[in-house]
Amino acid sequence: MEKISFFSADFRDGRIRIGNKTYPAGTFATHLLNQYYNDDTAARLAVYKQYSWHLYDTISVGYLDNNDVLRSGWEIQQILKTLPKLQPFTKLDVEAERIRISELFTEDNASFIREYFNAKAQILAMGINESALDLLPIEIDKVQQKTADNLLNDMITTLTFYDRISNDMREAFEGLTEFCDRLDEAERFDEAHLLPIALDIFGNEKLDVTSEYVAMRKTAKSKTMVTARRMFFDNYYSFVLTDFFEGLRYGHYPRRCPICKRYFLMTSARRQVYCNGNAPYTLKGKPITCRKYAARMKEKELSEGNPINPIYKSRCSAIRVEQKRSTITAEFAAMALKIAKEYWQKAKYDDSYANGQFKIDMKRENLYKETDRRIKQK
Repeated sequence: MEKISFFSADFRDGRIRIGNKTYPAGTFATHLLNQYYNDDTAARLAVYKQYSWHLYDTISVGYLDNNDVLRSGWEIQQILKTLPKLQPFTKLDVEAERIRISELFTEDNASFIREYFNAKAQILAMGINESALDLLPIEIDKVQQKTADNLLNDMITTLTFYDRISNDMREAFEGLTEFCDRLDEAERFDEAHLLPIALDIFGNEKLDVTSEYVAMRKTAKSKTMVTARRMFFDNYYSFVLTDFFEGLRYGHYPRRCPICKRYFLMTSARRQVYCNGNAPYTLKGKPITCRKYAARMKEKELSEGNPINPIYKSRCSAIRVEQKRSTITAEFAAMALKIAKEYWQKAKYDDSYANGQFKIDMKRENLYKETDRRIKQK
Protein backbone atom coordinates (compact mmCIF):
# COMPACT_ATOMS: atom_id res chain seq x y z
CA MET A 1 0.00 0.00 0.00
CA GLU A 2 1.32 3.43 -0.93
CA LYS A 3 1.83 5.84 1.99
CA ILE A 4 0.72 9.46 1.94
CA SER A 5 4.42 9.87 1.28
CA PHE A 6 4.41 13.64 0.93
CA PHE A 7 3.42 13.89 4.61
CA SER A 8 6.52 12.77 6.45
CA ALA A 9 9.13 14.28 8.77
CA ASP A 10 12.49 13.35 10.29
CA PHE A 11 13.08 13.63 14.05
CA ARG A 12 16.38 13.76 15.94
CA ASP A 13 17.67 15.44 19.13
CA GLY A 14 14.62 17.58 19.74
CA ARG A 15 14.44 18.83 16.18
CA ILE A 16 12.17 18.09 13.24
CA ARG A 17 13.31 18.21 9.63
CA ILE A 18 10.62 18.80 7.07
CA GLY A 19 10.94 20.23 3.58
CA ASN A 20 14.78 20.11 3.83
CA LYS A 21 14.82 22.49 6.82
CA THR A 22 15.03 21.79 10.53
CA TYR A 23 13.02 23.34 13.34
CA PRO A 24 12.76 22.83 17.11
CA ALA A 25 10.27 20.05 17.87
CA GLY A 26 6.98 21.65 18.85
CA THR A 27 7.19 24.32 16.14
CA PHE A 28 4.26 23.02 14.11
CA ALA A 29 1.99 22.47 17.09
CA THR A 30 2.60 26.16 17.83
CA HIS A 31 1.88 27.07 14.20
CA LEU A 32 -1.51 25.34 14.44
CA LEU A 33 -2.43 27.41 17.49
CA ASN A 34 -1.65 30.61 15.59
CA GLN A 35 -3.11 29.64 12.22
CA TYR A 36 -6.31 27.82 13.13
CA TYR A 37 -8.52 30.90 12.84
CA ASN A 38 -6.54 32.69 10.11
CA ASP A 39 -8.94 33.40 7.22
CA ASP A 40 -11.08 30.50 8.54
CA THR A 41 -8.76 28.25 6.54
CA ALA A 42 -9.16 25.25 8.83
CA ALA A 43 -12.94 25.62 8.86
CA ARG A 44 -13.12 25.78 5.06
CA LEU A 45 -11.49 22.36 4.77
CA ALA A 46 -14.58 20.79 6.37
CA VAL A 47 -16.71 21.80 3.38
CA TYR A 48 -14.97 19.42 0.98
CA LYS A 49 -15.94 15.99 2.24
CA GLN A 50 -19.44 15.24 0.94
CA TYR A 51 -18.50 12.88 -1.90
CA SER A 52 -15.37 11.53 -0.23
CA TRP A 53 -17.37 10.45 2.80
CA HIS A 54 -20.00 8.78 0.58
CA LEU A 55 -17.36 7.04 -1.57
CA TYR A 56 -15.62 5.65 1.51
CA ASP A 57 -18.89 4.17 2.75
CA THR A 58 -19.77 2.55 -0.59
CA ILE A 59 -16.29 1.07 -1.04
CA SER A 60 -16.48 -0.33 2.48
CA VAL A 61 -19.56 -2.40 1.56
CA GLY A 62 -18.31 -3.43 -1.88
CA TYR A 63 -19.61 -1.09 -4.57
CA LEU A 64 -19.03 2.38 -6.01
CA ASP A 65 -20.32 4.94 -8.46
CA ASN A 66 -17.82 6.20 -11.03
CA ASN A 67 -19.04 9.78 -10.55
CA ASP A 68 -18.34 9.59 -6.81
CA VAL A 69 -14.72 8.70 -7.58
CA LEU A 70 -14.31 11.72 -9.87
CA ARG A 71 -16.10 14.07 -7.49
CA SER A 72 -14.02 12.85 -4.55
CA GLY A 73 -10.85 13.56 -6.51
CA TRP A 74 -12.16 17.07 -7.20
CA GLU A 75 -12.92 17.65 -3.51
CA ILE A 76 -9.42 16.62 -2.47
CA GLN A 77 -7.94 18.92 -5.11
CA GLN A 78 -9.90 21.79 -3.52
CA ILE A 79 -8.46 20.89 -0.12
CA LEU A 80 -4.98 20.89 -1.65
CA LYS A 81 -5.56 24.46 -2.83
CA THR A 82 -6.18 25.52 0.78
CA LEU A 83 -3.58 23.43 2.65
CA PRO A 84 -0.52 25.43 1.45
CA LYS A 85 -1.83 28.34 3.56
CA LEU A 86 -1.16 26.26 6.69
CA GLN A 87 1.99 24.81 8.25
CA PRO A 88 3.55 22.32 7.65
CA PHE A 89 2.03 22.08 4.18
CA THR A 90 3.91 25.17 3.02
CA LYS A 91 7.05 23.02 3.43
CA LEU A 92 5.76 19.93 1.59
CA ASP A 93 5.57 18.96 -2.07
CA VAL A 94 1.87 19.62 -2.48
CA GLU A 95 2.18 19.69 -6.27
CA ALA A 96 3.38 16.06 -6.28
CA GLU A 97 0.39 15.17 -4.13
CA ARG A 98 -1.97 16.91 -6.58
CA ILE A 99 -0.55 14.75 -9.37
CA ARG A 100 -0.97 11.60 -7.26
CA ILE A 101 -4.61 12.46 -6.56
CA SER A 102 -5.34 13.19 -10.22
CA GLU A 103 -3.86 9.80 -11.17
CA LEU A 104 -5.70 7.93 -8.41
CA PHE A 105 -9.26 9.21 -8.77
CA THR A 106 -9.85 8.48 -12.47
CA GLU A 107 -12.61 6.98 -14.58
CA ASP A 108 -10.34 4.04 -15.52
CA ASN A 109 -9.53 3.24 -11.89
CA ALA A 110 -13.21 3.45 -10.98
CA SER A 111 -14.12 1.00 -13.75
CA PHE A 112 -11.25 -1.30 -12.74
CA ILE A 113 -12.49 -1.43 -9.15
CA ARG A 114 -16.04 -2.12 -10.30
CA GLU A 115 -14.74 -5.11 -12.30
CA TYR A 116 -12.89 -6.21 -9.19
CA PHE A 117 -16.07 -6.08 -7.11
CA ASN A 118 -17.89 -8.11 -9.80
CA ALA A 119 -15.10 -10.70 -9.74
CA LYS A 120 -15.30 -10.94 -5.95
CA ALA A 121 -19.04 -11.45 -6.23
CA GLN A 122 -18.42 -14.42 -8.57
CA ILE A 123 -15.94 -15.90 -6.11
CA LEU A 124 -18.39 -15.53 -3.23
CA ALA A 125 -21.06 -17.20 -5.38
CA MET A 126 -18.92 -20.32 -5.96
CA GLY A 127 -20.22 -23.61 -4.68
CA ILE A 128 -18.67 -25.47 -1.76
CA ASN A 129 -16.91 -28.00 -3.99
CA GLU A 130 -15.39 -25.29 -6.21
CA SER A 131 -14.21 -23.38 -3.17
CA ALA A 132 -12.66 -26.48 -1.66
CA LEU A 133 -10.68 -27.12 -4.86
CA ASP A 134 -9.65 -23.46 -5.15
CA LEU A 135 -11.13 -23.31 -8.63
CA LEU A 136 -11.40 -19.63 -9.51
CA PRO A 137 -13.49 -18.62 -12.52
CA ILE A 138 -11.41 -18.41 -15.72
CA GLU A 139 -11.92 -14.66 -16.06
CA ILE A 140 -10.40 -14.00 -12.61
CA ASP A 141 -6.83 -12.75 -12.98
CA LYS A 142 -4.87 -13.03 -9.71
CA VAL A 143 -2.48 -10.27 -10.74
CA GLN A 144 -5.40 -7.94 -11.43
CA GLN A 145 -6.91 -8.89 -8.08
CA LYS A 146 -3.71 -7.89 -6.27
CA THR A 147 -3.49 -4.65 -8.26
CA ALA A 148 -7.10 -3.87 -7.38
CA ASP A 149 -6.47 -4.57 -3.68
CA ASN A 150 -3.52 -2.16 -3.66
CA LEU A 151 -5.52 0.43 -5.55
CA LEU A 152 -8.40 0.15 -3.09
CA ASN A 153 -6.07 0.43 -0.11
CA ASP A 154 -4.49 3.56 -1.55
CA MET A 155 -7.90 5.08 -2.19
CA ILE A 156 -9.25 4.26 1.27
CA THR A 157 -6.11 5.60 3.00
CA THR A 158 -6.32 8.80 0.97
CA LEU A 159 -10.05 9.27 1.58
CA THR A 160 -9.55 8.73 5.31
CA PHE A 161 -6.67 11.24 5.49
CA TYR A 162 -8.52 14.06 3.78
CA ASP A 163 -11.88 13.31 5.38
CA ARG A 164 -10.30 13.59 8.85
CA ILE A 165 -8.07 16.59 8.34
CA SER A 166 -10.51 19.32 9.44
CA ASN A 167 -11.59 17.34 12.53
CA ASP A 168 -7.95 16.53 13.30
CA MET A 169 -7.09 20.23 13.28
CA ARG A 170 -10.01 21.10 15.53
CA GLU A 171 -9.29 18.33 18.07
CA ALA A 172 -5.57 19.11 18.17
CA PHE A 173 -6.23 22.86 18.47
CA GLU A 174 -8.67 22.40 21.36
CA GLY A 175 -6.28 20.09 23.21
CA LEU A 176 -3.26 22.34 22.71
CA THR A 177 -5.26 25.40 23.78
CA GLU A 178 -6.26 23.65 26.99
CA PHE A 179 -2.63 22.69 27.60
CA CYS A 180 -1.52 26.33 27.30
CA ASP A 181 -4.34 27.44 29.60
CA ARG A 182 -3.16 24.96 32.25
CA LEU A 183 0.55 25.75 32.13
CA ASP A 184 0.46 27.52 35.50
CA GLU A 185 -0.40 24.18 37.13
CA ALA A 186 3.21 23.08 36.55
CA GLU A 187 5.76 23.84 39.27
CA ARG A 188 8.49 23.88 36.61
CA PHE A 189 8.30 24.00 32.84
CA ASP A 190 10.21 20.82 32.08
CA GLU A 191 9.20 17.39 30.80
CA ALA A 192 8.60 15.90 34.24
CA HIS A 193 6.08 18.60 35.18
CA LEU A 194 4.48 19.29 31.79
CA LEU A 195 3.95 15.69 30.69
CA PRO A 196 1.25 14.87 33.31
CA ILE A 197 -0.82 17.83 32.07
CA ALA A 198 -0.41 16.74 28.45
CA LEU A 199 -1.37 13.13 29.20
CA ASP A 200 -4.40 14.26 31.17
CA ILE A 201 -5.60 16.17 28.10
CA PHE A 202 -4.60 13.84 25.26
CA GLY A 203 -4.45 10.52 27.09
CA ASN A 204 -2.30 7.64 25.88
CA GLU A 205 -3.94 7.66 22.48
CA LYS A 206 -2.22 5.52 19.85
CA LEU A 207 -1.02 7.62 16.94
CA ASP A 208 -1.21 6.39 13.35
CA VAL A 209 2.47 6.56 12.49
CA THR A 210 4.92 4.32 10.65
CA SER A 211 8.63 4.97 10.88
CA GLU A 212 11.98 3.98 9.45
CA TYR A 213 15.56 4.97 10.21
CA VAL A 214 17.38 7.17 7.73
CA ALA A 215 20.74 8.90 7.45
CA MET A 216 20.79 12.68 7.49
CA ARG A 217 23.43 15.39 7.76
CA LYS A 218 24.00 16.58 11.31
CA THR A 219 23.70 20.19 10.11
CA ALA A 220 23.00 21.77 6.75
CA LYS A 221 26.71 22.37 6.14
CA SER A 222 28.02 19.29 7.92
CA LYS A 223 29.50 16.30 6.10
CA THR A 224 28.87 14.07 9.10
CA MET A 225 25.92 11.71 8.74
CA VAL A 226 23.72 10.78 11.70
CA THR A 227 20.73 8.52 12.26
CA ALA A 228 17.23 10.00 12.34
CA ARG A 229 13.70 8.62 12.52
CA ARG A 230 11.59 9.29 9.44
CA MET A 231 7.91 9.17 10.30
CA PHE A 232 5.00 8.82 7.88
CA PHE A 233 1.68 10.09 9.20
CA ASP A 234 -1.69 8.60 8.27
CA ASN A 235 -3.45 11.72 9.52
CA TYR A 236 -2.76 15.30 10.53
CA TYR A 237 -3.62 14.71 14.21
CA SER A 238 -0.82 12.14 14.51
CA PHE A 239 1.65 14.59 13.01
CA VAL A 240 0.77 17.47 15.34
CA LEU A 241 0.72 15.29 18.46
CA THR A 242 4.03 13.66 17.52
CA ASP A 243 5.59 17.09 17.04
CA PHE A 244 4.09 18.27 20.35
CA PHE A 245 5.24 15.28 22.43
CA GLU A 246 8.68 15.21 20.79
CA GLY A 247 8.93 18.83 21.88
CA LEU A 248 7.89 18.05 25.46
CA ARG A 249 10.52 15.34 25.58
CA TYR A 250 13.14 18.05 25.19
CA GLY A 251 11.39 20.67 27.34
CA HIS A 252 9.77 22.56 24.46
CA TYR A 253 6.25 23.82 24.98
CA PRO A 254 3.87 26.37 23.43
CA ARG A 255 2.47 29.25 25.42
CA ARG A 256 0.46 32.39 24.68
CA CYS A 257 1.88 35.90 24.90
CA PRO A 258 -0.47 38.21 26.90
CA ILE A 259 0.63 41.22 24.83
CA CYS A 260 0.18 40.16 21.18
CA LYS A 261 -2.07 37.15 21.99
CA ARG A 262 0.00 34.92 19.70
CA TYR A 263 1.48 31.58 20.72
CA PHE A 264 5.23 31.06 20.82
CA LEU A 265 7.46 28.06 21.45
CA MET A 266 9.57 28.04 24.59
CA THR A 267 12.66 25.83 24.53
CA SER A 268 13.76 26.17 28.16
CA ALA A 269 12.29 25.80 31.63
CA ARG A 270 12.40 29.55 32.27
CA ARG A 271 9.14 31.21 33.23
CA GLN A 272 9.16 33.55 30.26
CA VAL A 273 5.70 35.06 29.89
CA TYR A 274 6.12 37.33 26.87
CA CYS A 275 7.39 36.52 23.37
CA ASN A 276 10.21 38.17 21.45
CA GLY A 277 7.99 39.13 18.52
CA ASN A 278 6.83 42.66 17.82
CA ALA A 279 4.09 44.02 20.05
CA PRO A 280 0.92 45.45 18.46
CA TYR A 281 2.08 48.85 19.78
CA THR A 282 4.97 51.17 19.04
CA LEU A 283 7.25 53.23 21.27
CA LYS A 284 7.82 56.73 19.93
CA GLY A 285 6.74 55.48 16.52
CA LYS A 286 9.20 52.57 16.49
CA PRO A 287 8.45 48.82 16.79
CA ILE A 288 9.02 47.25 20.18
CA THR A 289 9.05 43.58 21.21
CA CYS A 290 6.40 42.23 23.52
CA ARG A 291 9.01 41.51 26.21
CA LYS A 292 10.38 45.06 26.12
CA TYR A 293 6.88 46.54 25.99
CA ALA A 294 5.84 44.49 29.02
CA ALA A 295 8.97 45.58 30.89
CA ARG A 296 8.20 49.23 30.16
CA MET A 297 4.59 48.81 31.25
CA LYS A 298 5.65 47.05 34.43
CA GLU A 299 8.06 49.87 35.26
CA LYS A 300 5.28 52.36 34.61
CA GLU A 301 2.84 50.45 36.82
CA LEU A 302 5.40 50.18 39.60
CA SER A 303 6.19 53.86 39.25
CA GLU A 304 2.56 54.93 39.29
CA GLY A 305 1.76 52.70 42.25
CA ASN A 306 4.82 53.60 44.32
CA PRO A 307 3.78 55.54 47.50
CA ILE A 308 6.85 57.79 47.30
CA ASN A 309 5.55 59.40 44.11
CA PRO A 310 2.50 61.22 45.54
CA ILE A 311 4.68 62.65 48.32
CA TYR A 312 7.26 63.90 45.82
CA LYS A 313 4.70 65.32 43.38
CA SER A 314 2.76 67.04 46.17
CA ARG A 315 5.87 68.70 47.62
CA CYS A 316 7.05 69.89 44.18
CA SER A 317 3.62 71.34 43.45
CA ALA A 318 3.60 73.18 46.79
CA ILE A 319 7.07 74.66 46.06
CA ARG A 320 5.92 76.00 42.69
CA VAL A 321 2.79 77.53 44.23
CA GLU A 322 4.87 79.33 46.84
CA GLN A 323 7.18 80.66 44.14
CA LYS A 324 4.22 82.01 42.18
CA ARG A 325 2.94 83.71 45.34
CA SER A 326 6.43 85.16 45.89
CA THR A 327 6.69 83.68 49.37
CA ILE A 328 10.00 82.11 48.28
CA THR A 329 12.49 83.27 45.66
CA ALA A 330 13.08 81.58 42.32
CA GLU A 331 16.57 80.62 43.50
CA PHE A 332 15.20 79.06 46.68
CA ALA A 333 12.49 77.21 44.74
CA ALA A 334 15.00 75.81 42.22
CA MET A 335 17.22 74.49 45.01
CA ALA A 336 14.29 73.03 46.92
CA LEU A 337 13.08 71.22 43.79
CA LYS A 338 16.61 69.88 43.18
CA ILE A 339 16.88 68.51 46.73
CA ALA A 340 13.39 67.01 46.58
CA LYS A 341 14.35 65.18 43.41
CA GLU A 342 17.51 63.85 45.05
CA TYR A 343 15.48 62.47 47.96
CA TRP A 344 12.96 60.92 45.54
CA GLN A 345 15.63 59.24 43.42
CA LYS A 346 17.32 57.85 46.52
CA ALA A 347 13.98 56.46 47.74
CA LYS A 348 13.45 54.66 44.40
CA TYR A 349 16.54 52.51 44.96
CA ASP A 350 16.68 52.32 48.76
CA ASP A 351 13.63 50.66 50.31
CA SER A 352 14.68 51.29 53.90
CA TYR A 353 15.04 55.02 53.18
CA ALA A 354 11.75 55.10 51.26
CA ASN A 355 9.89 53.48 54.16
CA GLY A 356 11.29 55.78 56.83
CA GLN A 357 13.47 58.88 56.53
CA PHE A 358 12.13 59.90 53.09
CA LYS A 359 8.81 61.14 54.49
CA ILE A 360 10.61 63.10 57.21
CA ASP A 361 13.06 64.72 54.79
CA MET A 362 10.22 65.74 52.46
CA LYS A 363 8.35 67.70 55.13
CA ARG A 364 8.27 71.43 54.35
CA GLU A 365 10.27 72.60 57.32
CA ASN A 366 13.00 69.95 56.92
CA LEU A 367 13.29 70.39 53.15
CA TYR A 368 13.45 74.18 53.44
CA LYS A 369 16.04 73.97 56.25
CA GLU A 370 18.29 71.89 53.97
CA THR A 371 17.63 74.25 51.08
CA ASP A 372 18.63 77.25 53.14
CA ARG A 373 21.80 75.48 54.28
CA ARG A 374 22.90 74.69 50.73
CA ILE A 375 22.21 78.17 49.44
CA LYS A 376 24.36 79.65 52.24
CA GLN A 377 27.17 77.26 51.32
CA LYS A 378 27.38 78.57 47.79
